[in-house]
Amino acid sequence: MQLNRVKAAGIAALVGFGLVAASMSQATAASAATKNGPLKGVKVIVGSKDFTESILLSKIVKQLVLADGGSVVDKTNIKGSVTTREAMLKGDINLYWEYTGTAWFNYLKQTSLLPPKEMYAKVKAGDLKSNKVAWLPMTSFNDTYAFAMTQAKAKQYGITKMSEAATKVPASDQVWCVESEFQSRPDGWAGVAAKYNLKPSQLKVLDTGAIYQATAQDQCTFGEVFATDGRIGALKLKVLEDDANYFPPYNAAITMPASFAKKYPKLVKILAPIAGKISNQTMAVMNARVDVLGEDPDTVAKDFLRAAKLIK
Repeated sequence: MQLNRVKAAGIAALVGFGLVAASMSQATAASAATKNGPLKGVKVIVGSKDFTESILLSKIVKQLVLADGGSVVDKTNIKGSVTTREAMLKGDINLYWEYTGTAWFNYLKQTSLLPPKEMYAKVKAGDLKSNKVAWLPMTSFNDTYAFAMTQAKAKQYGITKMSEAATKVPASDQVWCVESEFQSRPDGWAGVAAKYNLKPSQLKVLDTGAIYQATAQDQCTFGEVFATDGRIGALKLKVLEDDANYFPPYNAAITMPASFAKKYPKLVKILAPIAGKISNQTMAVMNARVDVLGEDPDTVAKDFLRAAKLIK
């Protein structure tokens, strides 16, 4: 698909959400930080994982801290969940956004599936007790893993659910594309394949984000995607229903060492309202502005904060 067609599709998706006018009309210049704001003297090293949504969420933290008079060292775009988590635990960064399902499976080594609020409560309590990590409020949006295919292939095989992949698509036609982290995660490929009895002819491991275009171009029959990614709509991909309920909830929350949270209670108070302002729709639009329209994440972050009335 040519770039102009992708951008046109992305713009159409934003219009559908009724938010394109705001995205195009907001000033891109940063407003001056309040020098004597409530976070004067507070320095925050902000980190993130290496995909758009994680970077965007941490840019929102960055811009809010700056607007309230604090200073920020931007260390976003760290490769991998475990690496980012270790950076925080070692003190290389002070905070980043983590997902409940990731912490539940990877850090707390649990395997049961729980409703979103219950999982968050257990993750929050368990991570504090075991690792001295504090969790701020979680978002309502659930950026769960999913698999997608082109609408044409979905129609060709008559498939809408993951359980139909093994029975309706010949193994010789099955090319599954995943990213490297998903290939090795305990909640990743091995579990999905076992749950849905998948025995594909080929498993391709691609860089984060490359899967969307590869799936749209039929290089992948099935591509691993994130549910809130704006490229799903822009590229007109069909997300398959996880009808065996394999994937847990992945609600996002700011995480930081408990000692850091205790040291800066004003910071915790200022950051806490962010999560309640981000729905699945809001997150998908922000992701699309970066991945489809090519906008700067800091600009998108500031626009969000203004729209949410968290900064002027």
